[in-house]
Amino acid sequence: MPGADRLGLEERLRELPAVLAVDPPPGLLDVVVRQGRRRRRLRRAAAAAAIVVLASGVLATRAVVADRSAGQVLHPSQARDATAAQLASGRVRSLPSHPVVDRFATAAIAWTGRELLVWGGMGRDRLVHADGAAFDPATGRWRPLPSAPQAQQFDRRNGHAVWTGRELLVWGGTAPEDGARAEGPMRPGDGLAYDPARDAWRRLPAPPRPLPPSAGLALWTGRKLLVVDAEADREVAEGGLAGAAYDPVADRWRMLPASPRLGGGQLLGRTVLWAGTRLLVWTFWTRPGGPAPISPDSDGVALWAYDPAADRWTTLPAPSGPVQSSLVRSTLAWNGREVLAVQNTTEIPPDPPRFAGRYDPEGDRWAAIAAPPRRVPFGDDAALVWTGAALLAGGDDAYDPAADRWWRLPAPGGWRWVGAGPPVRRLGGGVLAMLVPEPN
Repeated sequence: MPGADRLGLEERLRELPAVLAVDPPPGLLDVVVRQGRRRRRLRRAAAAAAIVVLASGVLATRAVVADRSAGQVLHPSQARDATAAQLASGRVRSLPSHPVVDRFATAAIAWTGRELLVWGGMGRDRLVHADGAAFDPATGRWRPLPSAPQAQQFDRRNGHAVWTGRELLVWGGTAPEDGARAEGPMRPGDGLAYDPARDAWRRLPAPPRPLPPSAGLALWTGRKLLVVDAEADREVAEGGLAGAAYDPVADRWRMLPASPRLGGGQLLGRTVLWAGTRLLVWTFWTRPGGPAPISPDSDGVALWAYDPAADRWTTLPAPSGPVQSSLVRSTLAWNGREVLAVQNTTEIPPDPPRFAGRYDPEGDRWAAIAAPPRRVPFGDDAALVWTGAALLAGGDDAYDPAADRWWRLPAPGGWRWVGAGPPVRRLGGGVLAMLVPEPN
């Protein structure tokens, strides 16, 4: 009780001057009592504030849950974990018009987790550009990207852009030798890096040894950029694979060690796939004088694996005969555990049959899955993409592995997956669109 506290305090204050041998200051008792009351008021206010904060937290939690209820659209950055059903019921969001939309098909495209980067490419003016733009879905606006040290254009088999978490790395593509027009002589593009935090470009250093012009496939391992020779439609003596690894932290290249060899013959096709911790390389070959390149008839399939951490190659068991015939002319994707394959046969009219399956390269096990309703382009590494919860095929359909079912995407006609971001495509009339998934 305050009154009892005052009496006890008064007795202690009377004793204090005797102990210290000093006279008590006038009004000391009143000062101490006022300070004690003030502390009690502060404690009561703090307790009340804590109750308010707790109540606000409960309301905020309810608000977050409400935001994810039916009818609310997820942010594009959450597209990576969206199911096939969520993508199929998603909303097509048109982006504001911008000059880079005209070059979308030949530009470098990447998603940073916050922005959609569109850089380079050739426009209707037949000029190859060195600038670009970034779209922020939160603000609904584009911002210009500065010009890079050189202009470049890309196609899906020549030139790649990857997002490292800090920089946009660009490799491959072609650049004009003289001026900026694409009609003149073109040369392989140099490696470039763009840092959004600094809003600046830099050139990548040259590899220790020149890479083949066909070494245009670039893959991000989580720490390094792997650039490998993915072409295979030529006579070879050994059938090896050339490549290099770039470390953006050290700003340094390292050539890959010599890969396994075929020992002669002709390459029919080669498929290179990043499988989480290693590079998987299927090499389809035939004896000299055998069938023409890219034929479903092969004399063998060699399966190699490269481990960047150990910097070494290993040869995996060759797939069995039925699996070999399923993998030839198949477009492949890695789902974190297995290889997902969709094969298009060589017959053209009227509607060639399609085969699809999942393959365990360690156990050489193949299991069929439902085939996509539409043809998947062969030889296009962006035609079959595992998003984390669904498989996108040809930009038109999404596969649900749990239900073994394909879903048709909204406004079909070529959705392009950009890393961990949303599917993007160019609509008619110079409009770019994002596919934003709908929560269940």
